[in-house]
Amino acid sequence: MLKFTKLGENVNLIKEYIDQTEINFCDISQGVKYMWRDTVQVEYAVYNHTLILKEKNTSGRISFYYPMGKDVDGAILKIEEFCRAKKLDLVFGYLDEIKLKKLENRYYYTQNQKDRNWCDYIYIAENFKTYSGKKLSGQRNHVNKFKKSYPDYQFERLTAENLGDALAFLKEHNAKRERAGKIEELERQHAFSLTENAFVLNQVGGMIKVDGKVVAVSVGERVKDTLIVHVEKADTEYSGVYPTMAQEFAKEYATDGIVYINREEDCGDLGLRTSKMQYSPHEIKYKNFLSVYTLFDRIDLDLRLNTERLTVERIQEQDAKDYERLYTDDKLNALWGYDYRADLGENKPTPEYFFNFQQLMVDTKEEISFAVKQNGKMVGELVLHNFDYYGGLEMGFRFFENVQGKGYAIESATALKEYVFNELGAKTLKSRCYKQNEKSNKLIERLGLKICSEDKEKYYFSLER
Repeated sequence: MLKFTKLGENVNLIKEYIDQTEINFCDISQGVKYMWRDTVQVEYAVYNHTLILKEKNTSGRISFYYPMGKDVDGAILKIEEFCRAKKLDLVFGYLDEIKLKKLENRYYYTQNQKDRNWCDYIYIAENFKTYSGKKLSGQRNHVNKFKKSYPDYQFERLTAENLGDALAFLKEHNAKRERAGKIEELERQHAFSLTENAFVLNQVGGMIKVDGKVVAVSVGERVKDTLIVHVEKADTEYSGVYPTMAQEFAKEYATDGIVYINREEDCGDLGLRTSKMQYSPHEIKYKNFLSVYTLFDRIDLDLRLNTERLTVERIQEQDAKDYERLYTDDKLNALWGYDYRADLGENKPTPEYFFNFQQLMVDTKEEISFAVKQNGKMVGELVLHNFDYYGGLEMGFRFFENVQGKGYAIESATALKEYVFNELGAKTLKSRCYKQNEKSNKLIERLGLKICSEDKEKYYFSLER
């Protein structure tokens, strides 16, 4: 199973994988991963030369990035295995439309979420170099005004020699700003930290000076065909300094194959949104978060099925004693390959234990048990379990020995099978049994399932619709 390690100041190790992905979200960059390393908990694992990132955001939601590297399909299978073992919801985040469609086509039951506040603003790099055209006339006029007011301004690349000047400006700039919300305060701190460590994090930067004084600083990075702008701070007392900084940064670094500039999100700030829109974005790029469900999420937990002689419904507290008796029947357990003593250890079996255990299985979405009742008395159990991400699930069953041979199993299992296919919309129903269990073998075949594989001990059955 995958073993994850915290991604912190060691973000350089993911660069080779970032360079292999086509997605140009700002989140898939060293700069963002470094800036928000303590706020958003990101962990990484490498499987077969493929990077897997797992993120836990401030609200506690865990999501996985689309794998980056040579074996994407293998890595996705490992993510699925990890989620099943850890009882986690399977959620993929930061997906562009192409990756979203691939995953939607892969899985059977999904739901997508996107938020306008966290869209990336993508621009054509060449447009920033000239601000030509009617749509960018405002920016062009601001730059002309700045150049007219400060004809001797200078743009300097960020270097080890002038880094101190940039940091002094950011420190002073932050001190002048009004106290803001937690996220904005963190952004200011992170911008300073990224600039301070720019050269060890593969960042590029620049500053504008007027009469030797720093009035603007920008830091970003080049990822394949995109220049991502992580930091852009300026002294607004110098009118036109922001569009001038953006233009100079593009002229300096949007070269050698850079086609796009990513100026990141507006975070729902209407003023920032207005500003970003004024630069005429080529694309407002949504980040999709895809939740992958199993058919468990479609089950009616209050389900009640009635057949000619029987009722199939969730196990109730009044069924607890019969349920314990069923679960501690060693003869039946031998046919299931189950020994309740292995779970209990030294504890004594009680009706409450088994009832609470099956409820726990429901709470963790692992399995759901149904009592089969005849005239209100429990005569057996049907179980739906082993839910997969592809529209499949497995059915199991056991009945008290004294009622076997009366047709209760086929009658109730047929009703549940119809519910599984007609109401849940299952794609595949599976079952299994020991080879020596002739009764179960015949029951499964009567349900229409066919043997699809076998091992030394068991037959495995499947039916697709």
